[in-house]
Amino acid sequence: MYKLVAIDLDGTLLNSYGEVSEENKKAIEKAVKKGVNIVLASR
Repeated sequence: MYKLVAIDLDGTLLNSYGEVSEENKKAIEKAVKKGVNIVLASR
């Protein structure tokens, strides 16, 4: 199992409107419930 997931903001997490899609929200919530740490990454 993964312990940490790093997610890039632009083009990965955020859609073309600069918003987090419902699909991504659900995936993040599911991972957090399993004990995965989520880290936002950007350059």
